[in-house]
Amino acid sequence: MRDAERSDRERRQQAGDQVSLEARLRRSEAWLAGIVDMTTDAVVSLDEANRITLFNAGAERMFGYTREEILGEPLDVLIPERFRSGHRASVAMFSSGPRTARRMGELGRHIYARHKDGTEFPVDVAISTLELEGVRTVTASLRDMTTQVRAMEEQRFLSEAGAILSSSLDYEATLSTVAQLAVRNFTDVCMVQVLDEHDRLHRLRTVARDPALDGACRALSAASGDWARSLAVADAAETRKAVCLDTGVDEVAARLSQSEEDARALRALGARSALVVPLVARDQQLGVICFLSTSDARRHSCHDLPLAEAIALRAAHAIDNARLYRTAQRAVHARDEVLGVVAHDLRNPLSAVLMQTQLLRPRLVNPDQRTLAAVDSVRRAVVRMNRMIEDLLDVTRMEAGRLAVDRCKLAAAPVVAEAIEGQRPLADAAGIELVADVADHVADVYADHGRLLQILENLIGNALKFTGSGGRVTVGLAARGDDVVFSVADNGAGIAAEDLPHVFDRFWQGSTHEHRGAGLGLQIVKGLVEAHGGSIWVDSAVGAGTTFSFSIPLEPPNAA
Repeated sequence: MRDAERSDRERRQQAGDQVSLEARLRRSEAWLAGIVDMTTDAVVSLDEANRITLFNAGAERMFGYTREEILGEPLDVLIPERFRSGHRASVAMFSSGPRTARRMGELGRHIYARHKDGTEFPVDVAISTLELEGVRTVTASLRDMTTQVRAMEEQRFLSEAGAILSSSLDYEATLSTVAQLAVRNFTDVCMVQVLDEHDRLHRLRTVARDPALDGACRALSAASGDWARSLAVADAAETRKAVCLDTGVDEVAARLSQSEEDARALRALGARSALVVPLVARDQQLGVICFLSTSDARRHSCHDLPLAEAIALRAAHAIDNARLYRTAQRAVHARDEVLGVVAHDLRNPLSAVLMQTQLLRPRLVNPDQRTLAAVDSVRRAVVRMNRMIEDLLDVTRMEAGRLAVDRCKLAAAPVVAEAIEGQRPLADAAGIELVADVADHVADVYADHGRLLQILENLIGNALKFTGSGGRVTVGLAARGDDVVFSVADNGAGIAAEDLPHVFDRFWQGSTHEHRGAGLGLQIVKGLVEAHGGSIWVDSAVGAGTTFSFSIPLEPPNAA
């Protein structure tokens, strides 16, 4: 009897323990399920047949399916079709391998998932495997990376856009580049509207991603109207703040159009939303840029404004730079035209004066030295003025890339001798020794005789100006590989180290000399040397003199 009672108590105790164990197990499962559901990431578990066995609340939010809809379904429903076979192979390889956890896409490649409505989005995936009682389970934790990937792509696009926009200073090309960049990576249609000097807004570029919309874009560009009648454009231009229109085709056309013709063109384009952003650079209003979406897939909203404003900022600076460059080019062209006219008009009377002095000198009867000196002084002044006019014209030719050199095979030593003899009267008058230091057997150079003589005379004349009486100027010539090196050295006052980088700058003159000139000679010399395919350099030290050296090639640049 007692044994039966004891056995009954033990059975009841075992039953109670079983109920308690099951209760604890249910509480543990509920606790674990609660933790899994509380995480913001999506958690998905698969059985050995790649069917979904766990789908937490985060996965429901991410993918749009409910647990009831998805449990038991194959994993393929969550993966874009083009990635399915590769993903199955990757999961199978991981499940059979020694690792129990890994992150997918470790090489920086994006993993893409598929929403219930078919849209794709990038995800960060960590995958792990667990085997219990011979049954293997694979669990993936997924995080939506749409925001992060979009930010990276936007930064990459802005970096690329900045580089491309800064690569050209051509005004028309810059406007086209701005519009093309926008439709390539950001919008469906881009309109660039720029203010002219009379504050009139002109629609200079309208570009669409879809070539089928080119006709509507041409109609928009051709449509006339008053920009102030466009409520959105006027608001953006006056407040210098971006405007977002996300209210459908009719409302976008009504608020963006400048005329009835404009409104028809916008409706034909089918613009569902628009961003109107002012173009401002150096605190000046340049115009506006409009980004239009013609499809729901790329519909613009206020969330797109930061990127639109960043594009507009880069576009405004590029347009401003192109405008400034165009203005500078027009100014240079106008200056060159004026300079050409002035040079022509000055040369005529100067030529008449020079001719008269040449005719006057031999006709003088018993002239005294003062009279001859006066005639010679007039002649030298005319020659110098002609030289200055030619220097100014040479500078403008260099800037325009039209500095001509007529090169041919030429013996270098005779040119050096000719230059020295031409400058010897000046050297003798100043009490300066002018000598040559010409190496033997120097090969012929490929040069323009007149221009080479001009270089040497300019450098010799410059050296004579800055060498005192009793000094020495040496004109050198030596072979160096494929070049011949000419040099003009003096033992004059020298040039300070801080001034050396500026000696070839236009209009630059050392602050310590008494001799003043136009400050164009060394710039012209540099341009002429480089036009020959050579290079020029200077070595100097205060109190030790100065040496200008330049190279001229033995062969033309295109010689084999």
